[in-house]
Amino acid sequence: MEEFDINKKKPVDEKILIKKSKHGDRAAFEKLVRRYSKYVYTTAFFMLRDTHDAEDISQEVFVKVYLSIKGFRGLSSFKTWLRKLTVNTCIDKIRLKSKTKDKKISLDKITEDYEIVFEKHEQNLEKDYFTTETLKDVLGIMVDLDENYRIPLILRDLQDYSYREIANLTGKPIGTVKTNIHRARNLVKERIGRGKRDHG
Repeated sequence: MEEFDINKKKPVDEKILIKKSKHGDRAAFEKLVRRYSKYVYTTAFFMLRDTHDAEDISQEVFVKVYLSIKGFRGLSSFKTWLRKLTVNTCIDKIRLKSKTKDKKISLDKITEDYEIVFEKHEQNLEKDYFTTETLKDVLGIMVDLDENYRIPLILRDLQDYSYREIANLTGKPIGTVKTNIHRARNLVKERIGRGKRDHG
């Protein structure tokens, strides 16, 4: 939801909020947090598959933003910078845990918030994974994949990271990354096909 200037009745420019935040304006920083809190939480949820971990990551990310925003030079968009912080923090969390919890996750826990992160990818996803499927159907399958498949697939197909960037983030050879993403895509397609047959 956009923040509005009471006097001008129009969205507050993000660059203004960033500039004020750099100078220690807590109110401006809180507006940035409100603007991007769902984005950070939802990204963390899909990577970690745990609501509590996603909440912890969200708090940790915005602490990092608060401490380092003075160094933000605007070479990329604020959202791109925030995405990198979020993904890196999630990867660190995953490395600390021997394995993410192996359990079924319901997307209903985050209602429609997933659209905040993945909306622009909906057309490509539906084209790649069967045009009649909704984004939520595809994401529901993705989020239940094993970590070795889920993380690189999300980073590649939903977050636009290159294979090399994913290899660096996950600490795995680029060949392994490519293989796992290929297998993950096939698993998604297989499960969609199985679901169609079961409901056919």
